[in-house]
Amino acid sequence: MTRNGLAAAVVFALACARLAQAHQLDEYLQAARIGIEPGRIVVEMSLTPGAAVARQVFSSLDRNADGQIDASETEAYGASVMSDVVLEVDGRVCTLRLVRTESPSWSEMREGLGTIRLQADARVGLTRGRHWLRFVNHHRSDIGVYLVNALAPSTRDIVITSQERDRLQHGIVLQFGRSLPYAGALWVVFPIAAATVLMLYRRLQPDGAARLRAAGAPARLAEASAEAGAKPPGSL
Repeated sequence: MTRNGLAAAVVFALACARLAQAHQLDEYLQAARIGIEPGRIVVEMSLTPGAAVARQVFSSLDRNADGQIDASETEAYGASVMSDVVLEVDGRVCTLRLVRTESPSWSEMREGLGTIRLQADARVGLTRGRHWLRFVNHHRSDIGVYLVNALAPSTRDIVITSQERDRLQHGIVLQFGRSLPYAGALWVVFPIAAATVLMLYRRLQPDGAARLRAAGAPARLAEASAEAGAKPPGSL
């Protein structure tokens, strides 16, 4: 992750922590972060139910009602969350695949401090040029409050040009562009190559006069060639 990306992640994490501490007891705080990479879109979600609604959310997780939440139950709940999420890139709906899930204990959740963490991704082929992304979260809109943000890209090939959220932050629309990985390097390579060619050309100029003499050209023609090579560019 770049320094800017790390700073953005820290700021967003602090904002989420403050919101988690300040959100109402009867609200389900859902914070989403969208990351754009050359080959995929990453969605990270932090879901924190207030104490008054913790029992509802915990029951959705604890399907066998044994008071414990195992990995399969967390994954099943994560899948249900992703089914309530819409992700589109350039107008095409993308399927999100869960890659990581984490669930708190009931003791943490009942205090309004437990956070469910989900990470999913969608494979996309981003060609060079401009693109747009739309993300919307509809999960538990009856008790949910929302926060959505874009992570700073981890590569310079991706540049986010605009972000637009709805008033309640259910969703976000990102405008972004992708350049070729070596496009920036061309601005360095081309001037160096041009300077090298010009240097070689100037060094070979006196040899032109020598070749004319060796070929038996008139002395005046050979001297004119040498003088032309010795003149600075732009002189008359």
